[in-house]
Amino acid sequence: MQPTTARSDAAPALVLPHGPVRNTRRAEAWAQLQLVMNPINTVLGRFAQYGDVYRVQQGTSALYVVRHPDHIREILTTRAASFDKSHAAFQRLSLVLGDALLTSDGERWRRQRRLVQPAFARPRLVEYSSAMVDEAARAAERLRERGRCELSREMNSLTLAIVTRTLFGQVSQESGRNAQAMLELNRWFGTPPLLLRFVPRSAARFKRAVSTLDDAIEQLIAARQAGTAATAAITGTDGRADLLSALMAARDADGEMLTARELRDQLLTLYVAGHETTSHALTWTLYLLDKHPEVRARLDAEHTAVLAGRLPTFDDLSALPYTELVIKEALRLYPPAFVLPRRASEDTSIGPYAVPKGSEVVIWLYCTHHDPRWYPDPQAFQPERFTAEHEAERPKHAYLPFGAGQRACIGQMFATIEAQLILATLLPRLRFEYAARRAPGLRLGVTLAPRNGMPMRVRAR
Repeated sequence: MQPTTARSDAAPALVLPHGPVRNTRRAEAWAQLQLVMNPINTVLGRFAQYGDVYRVQQGTSALYVVRHPDHIREILTTRAASFDKSHAAFQRLSLVLGDALLTSDGERWRRQRRLVQPAFARPRLVEYSSAMVDEAARAAERLRERGRCELSREMNSLTLAIVTRTLFGQVSQESGRNAQAMLELNRWFGTPPLLLRFVPRSAARFKRAVSTLDDAIEQLIAARQAGTAATAAITGTDGRADLLSALMAARDADGEMLTARELRDQLLTLYVAGHETTSHALTWTLYLLDKHPEVRARLDAEHTAVLAGRLPTFDDLSALPYTELVIKEALRLYPPAFVLPRRASEDTSIGPYAVPKGSEVVIWLYCTHHDPRWYPDPQAFQPERFTAEHEAERPKHAYLPFGAGQRACIGQMFATIEAQLILATLLPRLRFEYAARRAPGLRLGVTLAPRNGMPMRVRAR
């Protein structure tokens, strides 16, 4: 059977891809249940049946699911102007984050990007690096004393302390409530709206999680306002140059400051995105290293040769290439942002396929990262895949844990440097051993996280 031909002014000779049929409410409910029970295998099975692009009719519009690097390049770069972030997934995300950098489009997004960009310039990253190492060293001491931990929670606390200190210029007072709120939001986002009605007290738990994070942002703003006022009274200036101060003082082209809501949305986006993804990346990396002692031994040798027992610095990063390869391979196997949603803002196309205006598109990065065409033996943990020689053999868009194009993650370098420095601080001092019998399952929510946490035994080296 050939795909259906679609004739329109925008794409007169293009075709519509095949896909599963959902022509009754029962079929829709069954499809949603399959995605909840086993989302990755369900999507992989559909790709195997229908090819690199499949289409699911959703009422009057359609959903296109994509994995091929060439199609991803079109959506994120060459035809990026034809796709926006009004996808239903971003609409749900905006219930928490509002209309900020991650969820906005057009001139509003460009304005916000200009405001935030200086905080991620290279000179600032150099400044941040010492705080990253300092917080990682503190975490190493805590973990050594405990001897056992739930690693995903510990990495969450560590990366939260780093983002609070570097971007917001304050010491984190994280008590666990914010981590629990993020866990609750991940569960909420990982449950299709059709099934949320069957989750006890889901609405109340969602509201409580959002309120917890709002409180955290309000406390950051209040503490900064108090500190700024005290400093100004003594010195005549506010004395701060961090992102929080910059956003509080920012003015647009008309001289208007950010409204209270705009400031809240921007700060919460940076607060959540600035630590959640990196914490999961570190959790999965330490798990993989325990399961692959040969990789861990090579990493130990690099750290010993370069650092000789001292703490790392920003200047050491170029001498730790294998550390970067390990992180890249962990991000391939367990990309925190495992899907990228978009919506067609006009009639357009993806490869040979017509995409009418209003169609939703989901790029399944997890499936791209596990495609044997680009990664032979895709389930294996092989950091050498990311040497320059092997990277040159793959399509550019076969690996994109931080997205691509102008909407690529603004904090990519921040997260990469942070992960390298944390590993180079923790691993020479601690041994991490997975403490559960079964391999960790996957929880698909806002990010890709361990389903039931990551229990670890920790001992000093």
